[in-house]
Amino acid sequence: MNDLPKVFIGTLYSGEAEYNHACDAISAQKNTLIQHQVIAGLSEMEAHNALWSSWESVKLDFDYFIKIDADTVLIDDLAISRIIDVFRANPRVTGIQIFLKDYFTDSLIAGLNCFTPQVIFKQATNKLMPDRVDTNHDLVLSPSQVLSLAPIAWHCLNPHEAQAFHYGLHRKLKKQNAVLKLVATKWVSDGCQDDPRAWALAGAMSASFWTRKCDYKDAAFTKIFEKQKLNKSRLLQVRDFANRLIGS
Repeated sequence: MNDLPKVFIGTLYSGEAEYNHACDAISAQKNTLIQHQVIAGLSEMEAHNALWSSWESVKLDFDYFIKIDADTVLIDDLAISRIIDVFRANPRVTGIQIFLKDYFTDSLIAGLNCFTPQVIFKQATNKLMPDRVDTNHDLVLSPSQVLSLAPIAWHCLNPHEAQAFHYGLHRKLKKQNAVLKLVATKWVSDGCQDDPRAWALAGAMSASFWTRKCDYKDAAFTKIFEKQKLNKSRLLQVRDFANRLIGS
């Protein structure tokens, strides 16, 4: 038992619908000793910085660190064990990013991020991208280099309205137009009947300079989300927006 790899898993929780399922999947993992830390009730950047600080304070007691978001459900009970096998196959590897199967795009997207204790996390200052602070890597494997692990988890299997809206808003603010085009294509090809994808597109449609720092904890996010809930022309506007994305 003591020879099992020790894995620190960090999860940021902001009310995502898949949270309980995600926690159950983590608890079910075999061949590893897991400590699961959940950080809830903070803004996105504050939550990330709290997680980085927590990991830095305990990492000498662990072999690996994996960030598993509250909307991400590991695909089976050996998922983490397979990740560890990749680390062990090459001691130079300090980071791995693995494809997830995303509900909104119906495709593989990046990704689950995994690290060794060699990696040093700085405190984030960018509210839009607070997870791009890992430093001191040796060798990082991209999703295309570990396709045998894909998909390692399901992403946003059953999102609620605000969660879907947030997904689209953030993808647009991050200029991930290719991702949004996939969402639009799937929504239109399925007859525009899928509510979560419609809400994701509504979120993307609502992105502007004034929403660039919105997250679940911001009053501005609630304001624009509630505005769309009251918008009787929302679906027509989303359809026009989706068609423009597809044609771009």
